[in-house]
Amino acid sequence: MYYEKWQRLDPSGSQFIRYNQLSDFVDNLEPPLRIPKPNQLFLVAMDLPICEDDRVHCVDILDGLTKYFLGTLNAPVASNEGDAPIDIKKDRPKDYHPITTTVQRQRELYLSRMGLKGFRTNIERCRNERKNREAIFEKAIIDELIESNDLETRILVSDDNQNHQTNLTTSTC
Repeated sequence: MYYEKWQRLDPSGSQFIRYNQLSDFVDNLEPPLRIPKPNQLFLVAMDLPICEDDRVHCVDILDGLTKYFLGTLNAPVASNEGDAPIDIKKDRPKDYHPITTTVQRQRELYLSRMGLKGFRTNIERCRNERKNREAIFEKAIIDELIESNDLETRILVSDDNQNHQTNLTTSTC
């Protein structure tokens, strides 16, 4: 049943599916392996390896689902000194190169959302400060012009120019 569902998502037989297909795949499985949606937190808790190009290997998923069903997802593996180390890559294809896990990916997404939220808050704060500064600056310029009587001086200068022009025309006659 697991591999029949797998073939629908991986018709070429590459043994990998995209990470963004994982939630739908697990939701479409039959019990006892099925984890109904919303299942994202359960998938993260499985700490599945994610390979290059955002791909997840079928055996890693099956192993995680089995541990979830048996309730041994977070249980430590009992090892004896006589046990040989398990070579996880021996059953994997040549292009199996894990670069992250579901837990690390979730941390990255969470931290990027926090950073983006902080960035947006900072941009909004800067915009508000700039608006306040511009309003204060405009008010200060108007107050400065009023205090220095520059508005009246311009009128006087123009009146003086008209008087000077009048004086010139009357004295030449």
